[in-house]
Amino acid sequence: MDLKSILAKLEKGEAITADELNFLKGLKTVNLDSVKEFLEKDEAAKKYLQSLTDAAVTKGIATFKEKTMPGLIEEEIKKKFPDETEEQKKLRLLTEDQAKLKADIKRKDLLAKATSVAIEKKLPLKLVEKFLGDDEETTIKNLELFETEYNGGITAAVEEKFKVNGRTPPTTPLTPPVDYSKMTDDQYYSERLKEQKK
Repeated sequence: MDLKSILAKLEKGEAITADELNFLKGLKTVNLDSVKEFLEKDEAAKKYLQSLTDAAVTKGIATFKEKTMPGLIEEEIKKKFPDETEEQKKLRLLTEDQAKLKADIKRKDLLAKATSVAIEKKLPLKLVEKFLGDDEETTIKNLELFETEYNGGITAAVEEKFKVNGRTPPTTPLTPPVDYSKMTDDQYYSERLKEQKK
């Protein structure tokens, strides 16, 4: 039984049954209250309404992010970091340049000190710059550590060489140096030719 078939009977002037009459009486008129009641009680209607709400909220959030949020962020940035005046900008640049110059001078002073310490300790000067610290004390400690390791490496290399060759000097006989001042010219030339052939 449906509303269309009952309406068709009524249009033709036919009589309707008691069941059909009860069906018509059970129908409600569509108004705000009946729609609200339907949406609150029917599960399918609840799901449909929730999907519509979710879509509207998602669209609202996207619109907020796209249109409103950038302006709010920009305002907050301007509150926390107001635009610099020309004088403030110049002052900031001068301060940055001064800090850079101080750092360069400090580094050069540390390098000069480290170089003098390296010369005193007979360390390789090419590596000095690698051991510069934040201050003179740290730089000197770094060089002392390097000195310990460097000298330890040299000692180990010498000890290894002694293990291979021993500690006794070679036993080849030493020839006395030739005294050229007592030679004649012919003897000098013949001696020099012998040396060149060796």
